[in-house]
Amino acid sequence: MEDNDSVLYTVTVLKGMYEAGYYEGEEFVPGTKIDLLEAFSKILREKRYSVRENFTYDPSQQGKSAMKMEQLQVEVDNMRSGLTRWCKTHYGEAFVAWMHIKVIRVFVESVLRYGLPVDFTAVLYKVASGKEVMLVNALDKAFGETVKGDDDPDEEEYHDFVLIKFEP
Repeated sequence: MEDNDSVLYTVTVLKGMYEAGYYEGEEFVPGTKIDLLEAFSKILREKRYSVRENFTYDPSQQGKSAMKMEQLQVEVDNMRSGLTRWCKTHYGEAFVAWMHIKVIRVFVESVLRYGLPVDFTAVLYKVASGKEVMLVNALDKAFGETVKGDDDPDEEEYHDFVLIKFEP
């Protein structure tokens, strides 16, 4: 019997055997009992097999396991569909909240950093892939130059306009 992870073999082994006694001269040396089961188990363990002693096979148990596996699969499918439905419902709300935070950040940076009056225009650009640098350079030419920090690569670039990148 086998499944995806393991194979179950049934092996029937004699428990032991008796090695007959013998005479050495006039004296009788009694025989010994050899435990075959223990020696066989030891050899199997050396070969990295897992030995189950006193295992009894119950064919009805296999049917119960298959039925339980099918039941769990149905339960997983139900949970997955519920989770997918929940994610589809709440993705839009999370995205709107994220955009709201971006808009608040634009407002705060415009008013606090640049001292703009509260009445200003914010613009959202959708830039083709690979054209971001060209857009930033064009905006820098139109509004002023980029100011870099102390040559620290982790430090943020400052422009004469608010630039917040958005990559959903």
